[in-house]
Amino acid sequence: MEFTMRQLTSCLILFSILFVGIGCGNGETEEPAAQQAMDDGVRTIEIFGTDDMNFVVTEDAGGITTGDPVGQDFVLEEIIAEPGEEISIRLTTRSQLPATAMSHNFILLEMGMDPDNFSRMSLTAADNDYIAPDLEDRVIAATSLLGGGESDTITFTVPDEPGEYDFLCSFPGHYSGGMTGKLIVQ
Repeated sequence: MEFTMRQLTSCLILFSILFVGIGCGNGETEEPAAQQAMDDGVRTIEIFGTDDMNFVVTEDAGGITTGDPVGQDFVLEEIIAEPGEEISIRLTTRSQLPATAMSHNFILLEMGMDPDNFSRMSLTAADNDYIAPDLEDRVIAATSLLGGGESDTITFTVPDEPGEYDFLCSFPGHYSGGMTGKLIVQ
């Protein structure tokens, strides 16, 4: 059986594509980002900020407490952590609205900081991602303010003192709309 140069070239290209595809994949499926992070000793929690002013997660996983389902997602109510644990929060805003109308951030406050007071004092701090400059020292960790489709990841060490630490979105109206939760350190 004789091959033409064109048939031989086609066979070599097909063989190369198959070989490279198999060689690169090693037959393994890709781990989710959260699992990869756990391998590094840092727990990653993927959170989405929604137009209906909720922090949601796509799965009800260990180490978090969720509330009512919202579509296929779950409202995030609590993050349970150990003192000194490292956690990464990856926040993504899901919105088709302009950033001036709908943006989200994730702000973790020191224990004892009144989230209602923090939210009210931050209403006029648009140039500082709605974080009152006088209260910046009461913030443990905060993402940037994010418009639709934008993401930010923060990594922080959980405080050593057991107790409840509030987190919230400080974009105007979002805290009062229910975009809040608790980090429970136990």
